[in-house]
Amino acid sequence: MPADLSAAEAVQTVIRFYRHLDDRNYKAIAALMAPGGVWHRQGAQLLGEAAILEALGKRAPTLVIHHLLSNLFADITADDSAEVTAYMLVARYDSGSPVTGAAPFSGIENIRTIRASLVSTAEGWRVQRMSSDPISFAAP
Repeated sequence: MPADLSAAEAVQTVIRFYRHLDDRNYKAIAALMAPGGVWHRQGAQLLGEAAILEALGKRAPTLVIHHLLSNLFADITADDSAEVTAYMLVARYDSGSPVTGAAPFSGIENIRTIRASLVSTAEGWRVQRMSSDPISFAAP
């Protein structure tokens, strides 16, 4: 692994991934994927730039969404890989019309756990596998 690739940079790669998603910078998401990398998203396995761009191109143009990440932790598992976990809260708003100013906040839509496997490349950390599992709460 190049000496400049740290656990902190692995965490930043995951943060950058979701920031690009919220900013609708879909090509930048695809650029963060390793060759052969897969993003498990909403029951589909997105492999490659074309699949990512096609899936994300179906998002409503009026959707305002933010993925709020916390408790990020990276574990360097080998000379060229890392495992990153995080908690994610999703806040979204879509009235079907463009939003001017701040979008109204109606609460957290869901809570998830992010799991990402990253590999070291000449370009930096790249996503080999990304998934987010909903957290289920048992009834009291």
